[in-house]
Amino acid sequence: MIRLRVLTASTGACTHISLHPNEFTYSTIQSRLAAVLPVNDQIILIGPPYKVPKDSLLRNNETISALRLGDEEDELIQNGRHSLEPAERTGSKRIFLFSKRALANNAPEPPDCVLDPAPGPLPMPTQSDIPPPPPSPSDVVETPLRNALELYVRQLMLDVAKGRVYADGADLRLAACRKCLSEMVAIAHALRAAVSNLSDHRAGAVRQRTQFSSDFVDAASFYMGLLQKFELRAGEGYVDETNTFSVENESLGSVPLHPSLVAAARSSGRMMETLLDTVPLDREKAWANKCQTAHERLTASAEDLEAAFGTAVGTSSGWNEEAQEDLAAEEIIKMLISEVEDADNRIRFSQSEKNDILASNQSEATRIMSTAIRNESKEGRAESAFSSLEEMAKSSSSILMTMESDDNILSQLSQRVADAKSAAMKRMKSRLRHISVAQSEIARVTSSVSVLQHALLQLKTDIGHLEHVVELPSSYQSFLTEIQRRRAYCNAFKSIFDATLERLNLMRADEIKLREAFLRGPGKHLMPAFYEIFVPTLATSPAVFSPQLPDMLEFQTLPNVGSQSTQYNSSSTESGSTLMSSQVREMESNVDTKDQSVLVSADENSGNYDVMMQTMSQGDVAPRRKDDKAERASLKYENAVLRQKLEQAGVKVPPYIDSHTTTTIHPDENDSMDQRHKEQHRKISSLEAELERVQKELEAARVSSDQKEAANLSPNSDLETTQQRSDKISHTSFEVGDIGLFMPTGRGRGGKRIYLAFHSSCPHRYLSPDCIDGSPDFVLGRIVYQEEFVAGALNTTRNPFGLHVGTKFWVL
Repeated sequence: MIRLRVLTASTGACTHISLHPNEFTYSTIQSRLAAVLPVNDQIILIGPPYKVPKDSLLRNNETISALRLGDEEDELIQNGRHSLEPAERTGSKRIFLFSKRALANNAPEPPDCVLDPAPGPLPMPTQSDIPPPPPSPSDVVETPLRNALELYVRQLMLDVAKGRVYADGADLRLAACRKCLSEMVAIAHALRAAVSNLSDHRAGAVRQRTQFSSDFVDAASFYMGLLQKFELRAGEGYVDETNTFSVENESLGSVPLHPSLVAAARSSGRMMETLLDTVPLDREKAWANKCQTAHERLTASAEDLEAAFGTAVGTSSGWNEEAQEDLAAEEIIKMLISEVEDADNRIRFSQSEKNDILASNQSEATRIMSTAIRNESKEGRAESAFSSLEEMAKSSSSILMTMESDDNILSQLSQRVADAKSAAMKRMKSRLRHISVAQSEIARVTSSVSVLQHALLQLKTDIGHLEHVVELPSSYQSFLTEIQRRRAYCNAFKSIFDATLERLNLMRADEIKLREAFLRGPGKHLMPAFYEIFVPTLATSPAVFSPQLPDMLEFQTLPNVGSQSTQYNSSSTESGSTLMSSQVREMESNVDTKDQSVLVSADENSGNYDVMMQTMSQGDVAPRRKDDKAERASLKYENAVLRQKLEQAGVKVPPYIDSHTTTTIHPDENDSMDQRHKEQHRKISSLEAELERVQKELEAARVSSDQKEAANLSPNSDLETTQQRSDKISHTSFEVGDIGLFMPTGRGRGGKRIYLAFHSSCPHRYLSPDCIDGSPDFVLGRIVYQEEFVAGALNTTRNPFGLHVGTKFWVL
């Protein structure tokens, strides 16, 4: 069973309940506390942190242990002191019961605290309440001496009875004070719980208000700027107060539509010449006015919210004052606890000891009386007895006076404790009422913040429609780029389709010729069985492949909005052409076209050349033209895609100049473009001059190499070898003067592409990175120098191509 102590917040009273672990739920606790407060009147907090408990929290083992620790701290006596240490320091938890009715305005005032015994004089016994001392068997006869001595004994017995009342009263008064102080400690803890719960509500409201204020300030700035831009965009013409062209200050009426779009509008019976003509202006202006009104209302509501929030949350000075008052009330409790403990240690034990002395005197008086009666005949014994009893009576009377004085001290202390609890209960009622009102106001303000947050989101949605008008100029430029890209796609698609179909038709025509040559040659000697049984299709023509290109309606609907914009001039080139590839193309043009072999063996010991690939026939010119056209169309499409990506990334792309025209897409920037064109022509001229110089040096090096070889070898063989090396691509060996074809195989250190020589059983010939400009698809050139290396450790400069350690490789 789980035994719990539930503290009533208004009185500090403690209620014990015992629950089975399976019954440890919030609803079960409420039902067990119904005898204290009705269920619908209960507010239960557990903490810290002080919140309405959930079943999952209650059944947690850590929570149960913390509740037991709180019970131990709230025991009436724990090492002689009550605990007022913050629960956050000790890790303890408590359960507090609050009454909803006690928080109302018309709630009755709590009754004054009355301790039992009540402060004031204790009810004392009288002489009539004291029975006569029992006579001894030898003192049956009453005598004057006996009667006189009994008066002293009965007075001492009365003093003992009074002393017992004072001693028991001290115990009762101190016990009542401890219980009252324990309840005051519970009230103080309950007030802490209520204040902590209010602080949580206040902190949540502050966070929500701060978030809303931040969002509102940002949104207000954005909305005002958007509305101003809308007014500017909705103008008929361009007005720039700064005399500087800027898209931000551009009105829709100043942006003309492309002539093809104007023509398309006219064909549909509408007149549209600027972007402003495409906007339903009256409807958008009416919508803008509604958004402006909504924004002004939201601003006024936000200002009212700030005022209401200041009233609900209060100021830090008010919080500090309340916290100081709570601390002062707790200090009073601590002071009373100290006084009670001091009285317990000093007065209670003193009263008990004095009562023992009185009882001892009464016993001694009874003995003296008995002795005096038995020795009544002896002289001097009676006088001695009277003298002793008189002294005892005076001593007892003195002791009673001190006990009465101590009881008065305890009475006053209990009165102060009772008054302190009465004040604490009244203050608790007032503080809980104030906390309840503050939480209600915070709840209303929080609800208002939620409403304004929804209104802000709705305004954002509504005013977002105006952003379409504000962003229309940039969207229009993106629209033109998109149309150009789509047209490039359609052209590329059709060109590639036509080139592929043409190549297939050419292949079929060549196949028909080959089949006819076979049938007219060796095939005419075959027996009928070869045509009828073995291969029935031997004399048939190849299948006809004639796919139909779907009608590209999209291309017919796309307006021609101008030429594509070009790429950046120096860093991006078509198909990765470089200085070396340009040089190689010039060398290829000088190759003897009569030689039908393009790829041969360069083995010096071989006198025969193995043919590996045949050149194209003269009939391949037409498909080659279509292939070139398809390649150009593909490059234009890739160019369009790249330009669109750059524009989306916010990069200003230079205008594109078509090879068949001298006009640009942006005529307003002709001056700046002329400067860039001149710079491009200057760079091209410089590159051409550099290329011519390199060609001359290469030719000089080749002639010098030929002359050196001619001095050691026979003229005929050397001339033939040099001529062969000049005209053939080497693949089985590589020497200075040979022509090599290098293909990209990956990327090495620094992200540069690696180019490996095309070879047959002659690996690890790499092109030097110094000979590569950009990232061409291939490099064809003459070898002017080569050097042998051994691969070192991976990822080092001694192994730039990622080879196995110890592998030989050559850099050409």
